[in-house]
Amino acid sequence: MNPNDVFRGFMEAGNDYADKNGAADLLEGTLKTLKAKLTLDAKNLEGCSMVEAENHALASEQYRKALCDAVESRTAANRAKVRYQATQALWEAQRTVEATSRAAMRSAT
Repeated sequence: MNPNDVFRGFMEAGNDYADKNGAADLLEGTLKTLKAKLTLDAKNLEGCSMVEAENHALASEQYRKALCDAVESRTAANRAKVRYQATQALWEAQRTVEATSRAAMRSAT
């Protein structure tokens, strides 16, 4: 295993995870802001209580779509994390195989 290839694989998987995790964090963070905006809009338009306005916000298509987008983004980030951890596990396994091989060669001589 070429160390430069391993380094590139780690960097690609790590950067992919970092990008997707950041995007998921951003989408999840904007859900509260969107909920507040939709709640206030419903309150002003409907003239209802805050609880009713919040229910309108949570039931809105816009909030549902934002929630679905956040979940999809988190799923992509989790998959990228798995790829990164798998790359790491493969590297560790390869190191173990090579160390075992070296030890076997030493004991055979």
